Amino acid sequence: MARFEPNAHEEIAKISQELSFFDIKLLPPDLNLSGFDFKIEGGNIRYGLNSIKGVSGKVVESLIEFRGNNFSNKYDVFMCAKECGVNIGTMSAFIQAGLLDSFSNNVLDEMFDKDKSSDRCRLVLEAQTFNILTEREKRNVIELGEKFNYDILKTIHSCRTENTPADDGRVLFPDRRFNTFKKKYEPYKKIYEQNSSHIKFANWFFETQLLGYSYSYNIRDIFVNEDSVSFNNSEEVRTSPERRRVKFVGDVTDIMKRTSRNGNKYARIEMQDELGSVCGLFLDSNREERLTNFLNSGKKLPKKGNIAIIFGSVGDDVVFVDKIETIQEKIYMRLSELK
Repeated sequence: MARFEPNAHEEIAKISQELSFFDIKLLPPDLNLSGFDFKIEGGNIRYGLNSIKGVSGKVVESLIEFRGNNFSNKYDVFMCAKECGVNIGTMSAFIQAGLLDSFSNNVLDEMFDKDKSSDRCRLVLEAQTFNILTEREKRNVIELGEKFNYDILKTIHSCRTENTPADDGRVLFPDRRFNTFKKKYEPYKKIYEQNSSHIKFANWFFETQLLGYSYSYNIRDIFVNEDSVSFNNSEEVRTSPERRRVKFVGDVTDIMKRTSRNGNKYARIEMQDELGSVCGLFLDSNREERLTNFLNSGKKLPKKGNIAIIFGSVGDDVVFVDKIETIQEKIYMRLSELK
């Protein structure tokens, strides 16, 4: 199985690429439908929970226990996850990877907008906000849940504005406590604001990082509005005749800078999309020192893990790059990434 490979997610990415040629889908992990390992589902394959990056077998067992519960609202989900030992970092990752997207008991429909994937960032913020509340605050927020449609942000805002008393008669969020809460909340809010401004990219990023592939979007969908020239996918690039002009966007899987035997500098860039890989050569020649001029202008080559766009002409198993751009949008997975 892929999870036993030295780099399991690279293998999963390759498998998802190959399955598409056989009209087989690699279905995403789903809290209701996935098992511990990959399994056959109809004519397709369902992603196994134990292959989600950074998730231990113990947590997976807890998740399987978790899904056996009946929930009346999202607060029940948050509380049950904690009781099962699923920490907030893992819970946030699960939401961003879409693990709850089709958790379709009617009682949970209020958790999502019509386009479920578009609301993941907001739901993550709500889960994180709930997690930093004290037990007293959680108890009272849960009691107020129905009044505010189980929206924790609206609940807290109203309680602060109205000086709502708690069940012990004291103000639920007095100034001193609220200031402490706010210090913990603000970094999560910054992550939400950044990620939610790039919804498609955020969903693609989290799915790719946590699962090894994206099932919601291909990478061309995300950056299609960068300019008027359509992107070529990797299969189109590989099957194009020599000298054809192409434009490709993909994940940089490897890059190295060298000097050829005749003294010309070059960069070899390995990239991939959901259909396969493309190799680009960005090089100096006797006619033009493209790479040197690029670097001397203050620009930097992309790094492994970056998303890049290349423009160029097709050669023998390579693309001779005329221009390269690194996508600058940043998606945050954890607080430590905030500067």
